[in-house]
Amino acid sequence: MKKILIAVIFASLLVITLTLSFASAEFLACFEKGQVENYCASVPETPYHHPDETCIQNMGCEECMWAYYPEVDGGCYVHGSWPKCNDITPRVCSTSGGNVTIDSQPPILTLNNPAEGAIYNSRKILLDLEVSESSKIYYMDLDTGRGRWMPVCYDCFEYSKERTFAEGENNLQFKATDVMGLDSYTNLSFFIDSQKPRILKTEPRGKFSNGDFYVEFKEENPEHLYITYGNAGKGFNIYEFNVNEECQLDDNNGKHSCKTKIDLSNYNGEQIMYWANLTDMAENIVSSRKPTTIIVDTTPPYLTQFTYSINNQYVTFKANIAEENFEGASYSYKDSFNRLKLGKLCTRLMNGEVCEKKLSFRAGHYDLSIQFKDKGGNSIEELVSFDII
Repeated sequence: MKKILIAVIFASLLVITLTLSFASAEFLACFEKGQVENYCASVPETPYHHPDETCIQNMGCEECMWAYYPEVDGGCYVHGSWPKCNDITPRVCSTSGGNVTIDSQPPILTLNNPAEGAIYNSRKILLDLEVSESSKIYYMDLDTGRGRWMPVCYDCFEYSKERTFAEGENNLQFKATDVMGLDSYTNLSFFIDSQKPRILKTEPRGKFSNGDFYVEFKEENPEHLYITYGNAGKGFNIYEFNVNEECQLDDNNGKHSCKTKIDLSNYNGEQIMYWANLTDMAENIVSSRKPTTIIVDTTPPYLTQFTYSINNQYVTFKANIAEENFEGASYSYKDSFNRLKLGKLCTRLMNGEVCEKKLSFRAGHYDLSIQFKDKGGNSIEELVSFDII
């Protein structure tokens, strides 16, 4: 029984001795000036002490360590307790000074691509970065990421591969974590517009034009809208829309409607062609399907004579018009209930110059506006006032 008891006591003392020896493993490690060592990211089972005899005095600083593992990532240290190290010997640093020997600084992360504030026309972009020391790299979408870090690479010094990012504005934060667990952060913003713009409609579509143009397109980020027009005889010109002032956005369907008037008087009576070009923020360019050919008519109809006569409730209007491209004549007025009334006088000219029409009116006073319009969209107005008794 005594032998067993003595054996148990001896074993207990051995365990206590080993535990105390394990817990009292602090030692002073000396590092040369400019030398940088890593803390351990993971700890193996058996500690190895840094050999004290390799300490080169007056060349750097002594640091308190508990263990050294040469087989982990080329060697790493576990910090010790300075009070225990002070029991060994005072901490000694060279008077000549030295750089920080233990990695206590976060990694330096450099983003080479995407560029800050850049605009890209593809969702797939080269992500190119480098870091000053082996690190884990992550990024987070600051707008929609909900605090989640997306991994880029582990234990890397650099990364250069294409990755897919979201359409529109990208506000990202990158994080580099070294083997010590130290973090550094870098923010980056860039814009992606990978959707090509679409030109939906251009006008005039008919045979004639007086310079009125209309373009309808769909694009979230329009930059430039042009009309190119002209002919081989007198050359071509380019007109740029003021998208902010000459275009209106329909929020329901995302369509832009743009109207302008271009001075085509230099081409009056001639045939020209035109087409539209649209460029977005990412320099995606689209053109209307094909050039449209039109005849320019910038001269309004000319009245050589205009008369009207009243016979009871009937009024006869007669106009002699000089216009090769006559479109029609119409009238408008408001009745006694202030309701707008519209009607046509004629859609063609008799004998190539006469428009004549008899109309019936109820008793009352009338103020008529009569419009004479050509196929190019030019028009003139005649105002007529009369009373029917």
